[in-house]
Amino acid sequence: MPGKIETDARGIPLKSATPDAVPVPVLYGIFTTVFSGVAGTIAYLAIVRDNPAADSKIAILSEYDLGYLYLAAFVLKLGQFAMGINLACARKASKVNVPDQQVYQVKGAEGSKLGYVLLEYDGVIGKFNRAQRAVQNYNESFPQNALYVLLGGLVYPREVSALVTFFAVARLFSAIGYTGSADGRMAGFLIANLSISVVEALVVISGCRSL
Repeated sequence: MPGKIETDARGIPLKSATPDAVPVPVLYGIFTTVFSGVAGTIAYLAIVRDNPAADSKIAILSEYDLGYLYLAAFVLKLGQFAMGINLACARKASKVNVPDQQVYQVKGAEGSKLGYVLLEYDGVIGKFNRAQRAVQNYNESFPQNALYVLLGGLVYPREVSALVTFFAVARLFSAIGYTGSADGRMAGFLIANLSISVVEALVVISGCRSL
């Protein structure tokens, strides 16, 4: 069960869940660099290297100048990443932690006397709120992930299928963990993120090799 969250008089948590020691852009940058490096290494050593079947498909992509299309998909992800940093900075400053995504204020003559409106964290209602948020987490990244699966799967269909299976199972475990507590989502999320990051690496490598 989630621990009791201490809040101010208007319902905002007293402490952000984001660490104070490191600025958010630095934290995100370090995490993403390390994760992408590991995923890229796995992608190259385990899948790309010595793969003549894929090499013939790369030649077709190159013939039709499709490498730029593959890299464009990665540019979309970079834009999403930058907006995520902007959100994380605002979340840290406001101390609005997950699963809350908005903060509402009661309007009207008596509204100023009331606190902000946030999600219920405790009991079965709290579990519902976190379970629902887990689904939305998945939905928010689905278009980008589906694009990666399509592009990467054209070159490495079997490998991408296996990676997506790991991803889906890990996200299910993440959702179950999230239902119990906000911190419970992380183990499954990290495994899922590594799986889809390998697919992303395959897309980027394919794009670069096709230029």
